Amino acid sequence: MANLTLKVLVEGGGVIRTMQFHPSTIAFDACTIIKQKLPEARMLIINNNNNTSSQYGLYLTDDDPKKGIWLEPGRTLEYYLLRNGDLLEFKSKLRLMKVRMLDGTVKTLQLDDSSTVEQLMITICAKIGISNHEEYSLVHELTDVEKEVTMTMRRGRSIAKNQKKLDELKRKLHTDDELNWLDHTKTLREQSVEANETLLLMRKYFFSDQNVDARDPIQLNLLYVQTRDAILNGAHPIQLEEAIQFAGLQCHIQFSDYDPNKHKPGFLELKEFLPKEYSKVKGIEKKIFTEHKKHAGINEVDCKVAYNTLARSLKTYGIAFFLVKEKLKGKNKLVPRLLGITKDSVVRVDEKTKEILKTWPLTTVRRWAASPNTFTLDFGDYADAYYSVQTMEGEQMSRLIAGYIDIILKKVVVVVVVVVVVVVVDSIIIIVATNNNRNYQRITSQAVWRRSQLCMKTALLPPS
Repeated sequence: MANLTLKVLVEGGGVIRTMQFHPSTIAFDACTIIKQKLPEARMLIINNNNNTSSQYGLYLTDDDPKKGIWLEPGRTLEYYLLRNGDLLEFKSKLRLMKVRMLDGTVKTLQLDDSSTVEQLMITICAKIGISNHEEYSLVHELTDVEKEVTMTMRRGRSIAKNQKKLDELKRKLHTDDELNWLDHTKTLREQSVEANETLLLMRKYFFSDQNVDARDPIQLNLLYVQTRDAILNGAHPIQLEEAIQFAGLQCHIQFSDYDPNKHKPGFLELKEFLPKEYSKVKGIEKKIFTEHKKHAGINEVDCKVAYNTLARSLKTYGIAFFLVKEKLKGKNKLVPRLLGITKDSVVRVDEKTKEILKTWPLTTVRRWAASPNTFTLDFGDYADAYYSVQTMEGEQMSRLIAGYIDIILKKVVVVVVVVVVVVVVDSIIIIVATNNNRNYQRITSQAVWRRSQLCMKTALLPPS
């Protein structure tokens, strides 16, 4: 097979070199050849004070930055269907990225530009101090102008007659399809995330959040802020008494113990402590401070635990809402409806009151399918027909369901234990094998023998 003649540009070099490679050469070896033959490649590594080969890679350029790709180290050049004259860039795969949390904290992290978002979440969460990375994701925040352009494009693709009214209703209801979640299967570059942008880190999957307590202050704070913001913006409908309870806890978290000389009516900016429908209720600030007094002596961490615990009692907690249009039974008419997805169910929700109308356990979902304008669920024997809705967020809904199922499969592991008892002269060796541990374990201690003696006594007795 003839050699490939490729153009190679070293980052910061400015000079394009022509080099030959055998098509069966893997990308890692091609990088090694480039470092050996091109002095500017060696200088790049020296100038970066880093001799780690894995930091550098080959990037196949394209006129459209989203279509440019990093060559995987273990893949051959012929795998990428390279042709003579194609341009490869030899450069560092690391990029600096700003990640913002909802509490306002911003971290500047060094990330691998060739990694998918799913791979990056492991690195990001580890550096922040979050253990369950699979429950978090990144939001690509858009400016108001970018949002309007996106909305206009969506209306052009939509088959709904009143898409503009639906978009306004989405903003009012604070649905999950307002958030521009990054796709975990793609890289940042493939999703047009520039190096100078800031990404928002949020909890996307509410699976093990009930385990977050005072022992995990980082996740506790992030969960508190995300939950508080959702309550204040109306994503979770609450009664007046509940609003006062939440506001009292929030006051204690922000201002510590109640101070009668300072905490008087007029002190609070009520819109920062209450949903807007309650901010003008007469005498409500006095009631908030009465609630605030009840938490005297409790530390901030325990108050955040109490806030999150109270929030979990809300019917809408942990539900990701999507505004869809469904067909009225017996009529050829589509009406707005909220479709919710949780860790254990899919729910139909009234778009005005957010009352749950119907619940399908996630275990009853047999299949689902997303198209540009529809989303369909098949509940098998648990429903008479497919449930299909009109939406342009089908792909996002599909990824959310698949994400919950992946987490369930990872968290809930069925362990099959095989125990083999072997009698050797006057001692016993117990060999234990499990489906998630390929190594046999030999247990020979007297303690194990004593614990096992009762259950094995009959089996070990010689025949009479």
